[in-house]
Amino acid sequence: MVAKIPKPDDDSIEILNRVLSERVKFKRFYGRITQDLTARFLQYDAQKGCPSGMPPLELRNYVETDSEAAARKKSLIGLYDPETDKHPFNELEKLRKKNKLLACPVCGELGRPRTLDHCLPKTTYPEFAIHLLNLVPACDWCQGEKLADYKNAAGARSFLHPYYDEVNRPLYTIRLQAPYLTPVISFEIRNDLPNELKELVTSHLEGIGFWERFKDYFENSYQNIICIASDTRTAGAITVTKAIQSAYLLQAVKGVNSWDAVVYRSLLEDPNVMDFLQNGVLSDFP
Repeated sequence: MVAKIPKPDDDSIEILNRVLSERVKFKRFYGRITQDLTARFLQYDAQKGCPSGMPPLELRNYVETDSEAAARKKSLIGLYDPETDKHPFNELEKLRKKNKLLACPVCGELGRPRTLDHCLPKTTYPEFAIHLLNLVPACDWCQGEKLADYKNAAGARSFLHPYYDEVNRPLYTIRLQAPYLTPVISFEIRNDLPNELKELVTSHLEGIGFWERFKDYFENSYQNIICIASDTRTAGAITVTKAIQSAYLLQAVKGVNSWDAVVYRSLLEDPNVMDFLQNGVLSDFP
């Protein structure tokens, strides 16, 4: 995840009550499960979205038959796809289209995320299908890549949670190997992170297929950086370091782990790369 973001403005339990009060079909089922749904919503927040000790609700306890339990699972999941005049249509649209984010909080790719990711998948946890704290704005790629991958072997969550984890700090660094005109890159989780956070960042990035995506992005981004360095040296008004520092500050506003911010910060932390950008031969760059 790239950043901690504010929790949704709307109250999840209030929205849940509105949703259930509107449903005419299966009223008996919803009447039976409402109290436990409310308790489960509160537990989710208390555990910061961690599934450990929070198995999915046994829907069979609220119905008469196995087939009815399967059908009511579909009903709970279906709450996530309401008619336009029903709750929580407006609340979901606000999270999708009015989140005011400039980068995906799940991976850091630039651009406003326009889909929602269920942190605990609704196919496994249908009771959280419309829990606003379980719904995070995400880019299309992250929403599709993460799928139902949500916990580790110990039963704890294997992903960073944008509403709970304190990750507004640099999480990883890009390393460049010479020749710096066309470098080979690698990335590493930063050593100054606590061990628990370091493990979570590692599993999170693996789970969203981060590295292959970022490598492709870096190739185009680095071409632009070479152009910035060349133009800065030609103008002679400021150093390349100053130009890269200014670029970093502009991008860090979008998130310290947004992709351009990571690139610029990584360059600034490598004196050999910065020396090349200030003094090396750039003219052979394709």
